[in-house]
Amino acid sequence: MAVPASWVRGGTSKCWIFQAEDIDALPVSRDEFLLRAFGSPDLRQIDGIGGATSTTSKAIVVESRRPGQSPDEIVYSFAQVSVDHPKVEWVSNCGNCATALALYVVQHRLVGLSEDATAFQMLNRPTGLVLQATVPTPDGQAPSQGDQLVRGVPFPGVPVDLGFTEATWSTHGALLPTGHPVDTLTVDGAELAVTMVDAGAPVAVVRADAIGLTGADDAAAVAERMPFFAELRRQAARAMGLPDDDQSVPKVGIVGPGTPGPAGPVTELNARMISMSAPHPAIGLTSAVALAAAATVPGTLVHDLAPAGASYRIGTLSGPISLVVSGIGTDHRVVEFRRNSRRIVDALVYIPADTVETEPAVPSAVVSPVPSSA
Repeated sequence: MAVPASWVRGGTSKCWIFQAEDIDALPVSRDEFLLRAFGSPDLRQIDGIGGATSTTSKAIVVESRRPGQSPDEIVYSFAQVSVDHPKVEWVSNCGNCATALALYVVQHRLVGLSEDATAFQMLNRPTGLVLQATVPTPDGQAPSQGDQLVRGVPFPGVPVDLGFTEATWSTHGALLPTGHPVDTLTVDGAELAVTMVDAGAPVAVVRADAIGLTGADDAAAVAERMPFFAELRRQAARAMGLPDDDQSVPKVGIVGPGTPGPAGPVTELNARMISMSAPHPAIGLTSAVALAAAATVPGTLVHDLAPAGASYRIGTLSGPISLVVSGIGTDHRVVEFRRNSRRIVDALVYIPADTVETEPAVPSAVVSPVPSSA
């Protein structure tokens, strides 16, 4: 069985993009298709298209058009394909994959292209998030390359502007799911102040100094605390009324004061976030949206460290990421980014005809990564 797909990098993630009519025509479910196509569960994803990391084990399905759907609206579903578990999660948003989708949309002419830049909406059907996307289309042509650089990616790509608006950024209905800017949760036997927000994605953060870190720590120092972060995710999920066994949400991390510089701050805030049980190599855009939104709310841990301004920079493992925040002090807040994207592959993705009956020969728990010899 073969399905056409495109492999597109968006920001610091890579995403496989499929059309719903192609996947839904298969005699297997979407989950069954994606698990077999990506080669999960297996920490190497050696028999599939997955990249063996949380940032490269992602997919988007472009949904078929509905009657009455606006011609400049794209409806899609985002899937986080677990590397080491036979599980596909459809309950989160991914700004980097949305960046990839925006380029895919113009390159496949799924909307009409304007003479200078093409603007359109993208609706994540499972979560309800509506993104405003703008991609340059000089002379009404889809770009194949660009010169925009972003932190965490050594090569340039096509610039893509994304906007997250307050009207739809809360997946579960409220910016502060518990109604409080700070709650006290018991994690590993210790009571900690935690800010929980739902903007872009449900996120829970603690101050870095509360667990002996700074917020500007290296990946190894963050990775050493993974048991803590796993428990923080479980406790925050329960407090936010979410399932406590998902790997993708709520997203969790630490925040610390920004980095000063000789001519002013290099960053207003430093953060280290966890992605699917590992330190994120930069920061997920949805996590950055949540932190920026929290920075507009007095009393949150983020606001206490660095209140939001029109320009807001967050330090990550890959360097600072810049956001534009507008509507502060109103109910119409918007967080915007400029990212970049590049199409890498157009391909046919094959899975065995007996996929529905196939189980991994070796349980995922005992399949360990093996250093590449090539």
